[in-house]
This record gives sequence, C-alpha cells and structure tokens, in this order.
Amino acid sequence: MTTTNIQNKMKKSMVLFFIGMAGCGKTTLVSRISFDLSSHKKSHFIINLDPATQNIPYLANIDIRDTINFKKVMKDYLLGPNGAILTALNLFSTRFDQVLNIVKKKSRIIEFILIDTPGQIEIFTWSASGSIITESFSKNFPALMFYVIDSARTVNPITFVSNILYSCSILYKTRLPLVLILNKIDITSIDFLREWLSDNESFDRTLEDEKFFAGSFARSLSLAIDVFHKKIPFLNVSAVSGTGSPNIIKCLYRIWKEFSKEFQSELENTLFNFLNRIEIRLKKKKRSNFSLKKKKNSEKTSDPRDGPDNFLKVYEYIAYIHLENDKVYSIKRN
Repeated sequence: MTTTNIQNKMKKSMVLFFIGMAGCGKTTLVSRISFDLSSHKKSHFIINLDPATQNIPYLANIDIRDTINFKKVMKDYLLGPNGAILTALNLFSTRFDQVLNIVKKKSRIIEFILIDTPGQIEIFTWSASGSIITESFSKNFPALMFYVIDSARTVNPITFVSNILYSCSILYKTRLPLVLILNKIDITSIDFLREWLSDNESFDRTLEDEKFFAGSFARSLSLAIDVFHKKIPFLNVSAVSGTGSPNIIKCLYRIWKEFSKEFQSELENTLFNFLNRIEIRLKKKKRSNFSLKKKKNSEKTSDPRDGPDNFLKVYEYIAYIHLENDKVYSIKRN
C-alpha cells in the first residue's frame, strides 16, 4: 500500500504533539515539518500553546497569544514566568471546546495538526490543562507524541538516561504512541548514541567513571533502555538544516499504517467480542428468567392445596376439629 493510498484512507486529521525540554528545538522542528508538508502539498494546521514565546518561525492557525496576554497575567496575578505560563494555559483550556470545534470542522480537509507546546515541559505534561488538551485531541483524532531531545546535551550519559526516563513517564501518562526525535545532529555527531542504544555493554563502560548512586542506577537501566530502543522509534534530524526531516514524514505514514492495519482492527475485534459477550449474557439471563418463571408456574399448578386431594384433606381436618370440639363440650357437661 502506497503512502497516497494510506493518506486517502485517513478519515480524520492526525495530531502531532511536540514535547521536550526547554531549548531542544521544538518550535524550529514544527517550522521544518510544516515546510516539508507544504512542499509535499499536504494540508496541515498549526496550534501554538506557548504564551511566553515572542517570535515563531511559522504561521500559526490558532495562537494562544491572540487570546491571552502573558505579561498581563503576570501583572494581574502577581506571578512569575512559570506560574504565568501555567495560568495562561489553564485559562486557555477553559475555552478549548471552541478550539476543538474549529478543528473538527476542518478535519476533513486537514491531514495533520501540529501542536507546539510550551518550553517548560512539566507545565504541559503534568498540569490539568495539559491533560485536558491531550485527552480532548486523542479522543477525537489519531494522536502521536514527538519527544524532542537535544543531542548536544546528551553527551553526558546521565542526561541521556534522564531524557529516556522522562519520555517513558510521558508515554505511560498519556498512553499515546511516542517517537523520540534526536535533534541538532548538525551540531554534534550522534555515533555515540547509536552505540549506546545498540550495545548496552558499551553504555556500561561509559558509566564506569560515575561513582555515585546515579551511575549505578543508570547502569541498572541499561537493559531497559535496550528494550525501549527496540520498541520505540528513534529519528535523527536537524531542524535547522532539514537533515533527516523526510524520515519523519515517512514515519508518520508507517505509524498510521500500523494504526489502521493492526491497532484499529484489534480495537474493532475487541469491541465486537465485548458486545458479543454482553449479548450472550443477556440471552442467558433471559433464558434463566424464563425457566424460573416456568418453574414457578409449574409449582403453582402442581400445588396440592389447589387440587381435589387438598379439598378432601381440608374437609377431613374440619371434621376432625368438629369432633374434637364435641368431645370438649361433652366433658364440660359431665
């Protein structure tokens, strides 16, 4: 199946969340992917959720800065930068149903929705507003998480392990497909990362100089990182030069193909089996109720109190009482 056929089967827009540490290049990567999609004549929609950014290198269709003034929030609520970003995102999420309605109306003509999140990663991933936005999109559209890593900062193995653990926490919290993007490969070579990911013994040797608890803890996670690498795709890219960016587009189609062929069919089968089990239970319950009612009716018709034998027994009992009364009265008379 070609990418064109796969794309034609997409009934809904695919949502792409760009998440990562501050300065990892999320906004630049959004601009690069937007450029690549435009060059491939793929319609897309961009949403900026960072109220503190001053300049963005792309044209946002929905921008949080158009509705919320970041500096005014700081002044009115006496907040610092991080608190103001969180408050602005909370205020924006209270009207997010309007944003969702706009996206739904355009979902038939839009193939991708790019969402640029705030630089402070914890504000989006661990806040109530971030959960509202993520769940609102994931319940209505196929969604994918791009966790962007600054390759220049992962030269230290401890920092690399920290990024992997943070991406794992996001994976388990959002329960959405995750792709790791190793950005800024034009600044530094990532051969050492390939070696760490493919050979856990090499990663152990790198951590031999770490004598503190963090080193031993990182060594204990080397096998987990190896499994993580086999399950989660890693992509190397330079958002500035565009090196490796076409691989992201190919990855999107591959993930959509897996979703439509495996996950969606499995979901439909699971749903069908679930409804089938409910139907079987309802039929069994109906049969049991019918048999119980039939049993009660049969017991009611075979009750001896309703037959002629029961009438004779009652008559005999009345006669017996009458005789006993006669005996009692005869004793009293004597």
